[in-house]
Amino acid sequence: MKSKELNRIGKQFKYFETKDLNWDGESRTISGYGAIFGNIDKVGDVLVQGCFAKSIQDRGPESSANDKIVLLWQHDRKEPIGRITVLKEDSRGLYFEAIIDDVQRGNQALKQLESGTLNQFSIGYSYVWDNCEYDSEHDVLIVKEVILYEISVVTIGCNAETEYLGLKSTENPYDELKNELESVCKGLSVNKKEEVHTLIRKALSLANSKPDNIENPLDKQDENKTEIKKLFGNLKLK
Repeated sequence: MKSKELNRIGKQFKYFETKDLNWDGESRTISGYGAIFGNIDKVGDVLVQGCFAKSIQDRGPESSANDKIVLLWQHDRKEPIGRITVLKEDSRGLYFEAIIDDVQRGNQALKQLESGTLNQFSIGYSYVWDNCEYDSEHDVLIVKEVILYEISVVTIGCNAETEYLGLKSTENPYDELKNELESVCKGLSVNKKEEVHTLIRKALSLANSKPDNIENPLDKQDENKTEIKKLFGNLKLK
């Protein structure tokens, strides 16, 4: 389980092909499910109804937050494509409705959802570890709470490994990294937390990959661990 936890540190992505997608090109609205409850996904997670409740309450479309949960193109925060108007949990999963802006990526999303080129939504999130439980009998993580950052329209064939290539498990994961990350993020805004979680995810990928254009990759576990610790020491957050 510990090796699997290493791959769950930092910002995560889950992809769901939806058969209940609806769109209206005239009103520029789309609706569907960003996540499904009760299924064991490819990383061994089971999302439980209620896991998005706090995020929806704190930063949903009906909240007064400035950093509301956003709708993006391909998880790119530089490419917001619309405004989420409805976000709620039901017995099936995380249901949402959104109005798509008249911008290049928004128009592309509408056209390709209609054609079927795009038929998947994905969520960007991080785990709230105090509210997650490992079921050793079934070898799954029961996820009772996450911090939901965004929902994205994504390309068919994408998967949770696509964002950062080369991420590998290790025999001796960084047991303390999870707690250190939570400590660093304590008191930060949700947007800043997302930035930090994304940085850590990238750092873990780099520490465990061997790019061809780097002469001396960090391929020893102790060295990897040192590099990650240096990252925390160098973080200057305001």
